[in-house]
Amino acid sequence: MAAKFSLRPATRKDAVDLAILMDMASRGLLNWVWSTLAEPGQSALEVGRDRILNRADLPSHYSRWCVAEHDGAIAGGYAGYIVPDPYDPGDVSELPDVYGPLLELEALAAGSWFLMAIGVYPEYRKGGLGSALLESAMVAARDSLTDGITLTVSTANENAFRLYERYGLREIARRCATTFPGSGEIGDWVLLGRIPP
Repeated sequence: MAAKFSLRPATRKDAVDLAILMDMASRGLLNWVWSTLAEPGQSALEVGRDRILNRADLPSHYSRWCVAEHDGAIAGGYAGYIVPDPYDPGDVSELPDVYGPLLELEALAAGSWFLMAIGVYPEYRKGGLGSALLESAMVAARDSLTDGITLTVSTANENAFRLYERYGLREIARRCATTFPGSGEIGDWVLLGRIPP
């Protein structure tokens, strides 16, 4: 029997789970970025948690997240936001060069609802939760009255790529992914989307 999940908006108390899910969705990129922002003695996860809790100006802020629970535990979640049109990435001075290709793709998503992160803990995978979260995100995109839904995905993440294509998201553009310490990935970042006619 498939596990039953309930969806709800994230709260401040979910920040550690959101940091983990966000890092999983980025395939380790964010943990590395957070480590470059850490003060001496501060962990990368602490930096991510703090940004999710206190930086309402960032797309990663907890207020932009929806989480799935199973028996009171967070099983997964997603975050999204409307990409400004005209595009304004804000202050990117603290971001390393590895973000360049991602920001180029985000600029092409201007006016859409951008699925910034979607993640499911391993023990809850293969039970339909990824599909349920994606369907919820698509409803949020539709309700935002924007120019459809967009997201970026690494070509190395074949399972996610196939899921998105099953839901009708098609390639809009791609950029060569810049490797980072610990990435171990070679491939492209791909902007996928479903834009209404």
